[in-house]
Amino acid sequence: MNLVDMLKEQMMGEVGKKLGGMIGAKESDMGKILGAGLPSVLSGLGSIASTKGGADKLAKTINGMDSSVFGDLGKMLGSNAMSGGGGMLGGLLGGGVVDGIANVVAKFTGINVSIVKTALGYLAPMVLGTVGASFKGAKPDGAGIARLFSEQKSNISAAMPQGLSLNAVPGFQSLANVASETSRATSEAGSGIGKLLVPGAVIVALIAAGIFFLNNSKKVPDAVGNKAGDANRAAVGAMQETTSMIDQAADATTEAVKTNVNGMMDGLMKSLASIQDSAGAEAAMPALKDMASKVDGLGLSISALPESQRTMVGGIIKSQLEKLNPIIEKISSLPGIGEAFKALLMQVKDKLASFIG
Repeated sequence: MNLVDMLKEQMMGEVGKKLGGMIGAKESDMGKILGAGLPSVLSGLGSIASTKGGADKLAKTINGMDSSVFGDLGKMLGSNAMSGGGGMLGGLLGGGVVDGIANVVAKFTGINVSIVKTALGYLAPMVLGTVGASFKGAKPDGAGIARLFSEQKSNISAAMPQGLSLNAVPGFQSLANVASETSRATSEAGSGIGKLLVPGAVIVALIAAGIFFLNNSKKVPDAVGNKAGDANRAAVGAMQETTSMIDQAADATTEAVKTNVNGMMDGLMKSLASIQDSAGAEAAMPALKDMASKVDGLGLSISALPESQRTMVGGIIKSQLEKLNPIIEKISSLPGIGEAFKALLMQVKDKLASFIG
């Protein structure tokens, strides 16, 4: 199975035309967007899938989608699965990484960056839906996701257009680096431990030899003890290195989530603060819908954090909501504000409040 080819084949014809219409792209540009954007999204998701936590996160995201549209991109385009794609991708990769990928692809294709970013958001659920369909009705798990992306690595790499590189995208390379370094350190730690634990018969023999020579010479058991101690210290050091890398990755993820939270809340407050009447509310409706999608993606990011870090992020959201609430109350009291706008505004507020815990 070649995941890239499967997606490209399904996106030809009517599906591609419909997608182009949804993102405001010319038909002639859709081939460029798919050629560069599709492997870029797959590459980002593949980096996430290379860690256990990331693979589990992808599996959780897929299992939270409507599986009835999996494998049928035409059907998916007309479903609710597409509305939160931008927030979904941002929640998985981080908003800064998505912006960086969009800028690189836009520069490579010569297409407006806002169109490219919208396209990436739509491609994310289409990719994940196709990944979900590959499990043929079974519920994807982290191990299966990791295995699938590992198998598809060469296909994704081969599909990347010549001259297009994502290595310069801030935060993108670190996704893969954390995985490879953690894997290496874990392997070395396992190797060191194996040297101590596997040859049990040798250890017994060493103990026996130590007892035999105890009365004759202290040098032999001391030498054996020193070697065992050196091996033990090496194994412990490798394990500590692995733990440190995992902690650093968790801290980096938390910082990315905190940055996203503050950026989203600042943008939301600025957008709402400018509303003075019903016309302003109507004009702000598309931005508010986009914010609702981003909040959904934020929820995925927060749910993947350890409990202590979720509490920390929840505290930031609580503080920001205290500033936002007076703005919401003021807008809600303006004459002529539509019920649809008020309902969406309260939906965003309630979702944010649910992250406080």
